[in-house]
Amino acid sequence: MAHNFNKIYAPFGRLNPKDKLCSTEKPNRSWVPLFYTSNMKMLASEKLDGTSIGIAWDGERISFVGHTEGKPVAKELIPYLEENFGTKQFESVIESVFGETVVTLYGEMLHKNVGSHQYGFPEGKFIGYDICNAEGKYYNRTAVKGILESLGIEYPHEELMTIKEAIDFVSTRQKSWLDANEPLEGLVLRPQVELYLNNNERVICKVKTCDFCKD
Repeated sequence: MAHNFNKIYAPFGRLNPKDKLCSTEKPNRSWVPLFYTSNMKMLASEKLDGTSIGIAWDGERISFVGHTEGKPVAKELIPYLEENFGTKQFESVIESVFGETVVTLYGEMLHKNVGSHQYGFPEGKFIGYDICNAEGKYYNRTAVKGILESLGIEYPHEELMTIKEAIDFVSTRQKSWLDANEPLEGLVLRPQVELYLNNNERVICKVKTCDFCKD
């Protein structure tokens, strides 16, 4: 199974290359869904500042993979992953959920050696946010949350927002929902029901605080 998490686009770009902030007057034409999702209430989850990895289940055993094929997991993270997800006990649990179905659990790995913020977990924490099957299709939100809960994996805080509401929210430099001592890096937005384009790309975007906050 190839491990390539889909690219997440920003809905807007900068009017000029030297501009620090993005502008809603500059739609990102690489992200076509903007033109029919602008007023849609979407699921907005916290974008965490860690490193994205996958816990892969091939129907028999567990392995740890990078966000994209060919990108290995940082060696500093392996001890935490092996201790928490590489055990026979966890293998038995994940087998009870998926059987022989091939899947990858994607999430953000928080650790003192990756990213700029630890969110109170210097020794490691895996926050799950997606489950993808061997055909490259993602599970719906209800299934993802339920499965992750059954596996003892935390899911990020989530609220309903339009893209404009998300921009207004990050523009006020909010604090992280996971750790109020850390800044909010941004939000990841997706429809309440998984949607795909004709090229099989899913409808999903990101709104980063640094792209819209002046301070």
